[in-house]
Amino acid sequence: MLKPIKNWFSKRDVQSWRTAVAAMRREYTGEPLTEEIAGDDPLQLFEQWYAEAAEQSLFDANAFVLSTVSDNRPHGRVVLLKGFDERGLVFYTNYESDKARQIEANPEVSLTFNWPESFRQLRAEGQAERISRKESDAYFNARPTESNLSAVISPQSRVVESRQWLEQKQDVLKTSLQDTGETLKRPENWGGYRIRPRYWEFWQGRTGRLHDRIVFIQDETNPAVWKKQRLAP
Repeated sequence: MLKPIKNWFSKRDVQSWRTAVAAMRREYTGEPLTEEIAGDDPLQLFEQWYAEAAEQSLFDANAFVLSTVSDNRPHGRVVLLKGFDERGLVFYTNYESDKARQIEANPEVSLTFNWPESFRQLRAEGQAERISRKESDAYFNARPTESNLSAVISPQSRVVESRQWLEQKQDVLKTSLQDTGETLKRPENWGGYRIRPRYWEFWQGRTGRLHDRIVFIQDETNPAVWKKQRLAP
């Protein structure tokens, strides 16, 4: 069991870490990212980078920071990628959560993957839209029962009185399902979003902080065409 944080460090320890953070440094020794290696299709490059990250057994290689904006204020949180193809990148959430409300008000979002073991970062920007009920049903039905119990009982992003209150709701629903033999159905307020990137940025860490940055910008009149550029690090 974790101890209260006040027992972890003395005041001297805290001050030492605060001072040491400025000196934390390591050399980035990633492979070169040339225009030729990047190719002409950002989705193909993303797929290659993601596959390499997953094969390296990185912890949650599919985790990314999803950033939204509401009332001119940015909001960020980590979510999990659960699918991608030519149509975009998919994640799932409660449609009544803060992130979903922000997306419904302003569908322009950005996402950031960080794969430190390979010295890589990827950013993308575009619009998010709800996926079909059929797609959401298929994913929900493939999830572990415990995960779906949490999805059903959780009023995501709302204030609750305690963790015990949540656990009691989960236990009641679990017992009811066991008694009736019924299976959980996806609630209407839970499902997926698909992000359709119009902008991709691939960052490869290099020695001496002279990093590689290649961006792809989608043509406004022909979505199949991407303009490729190199940015200064």
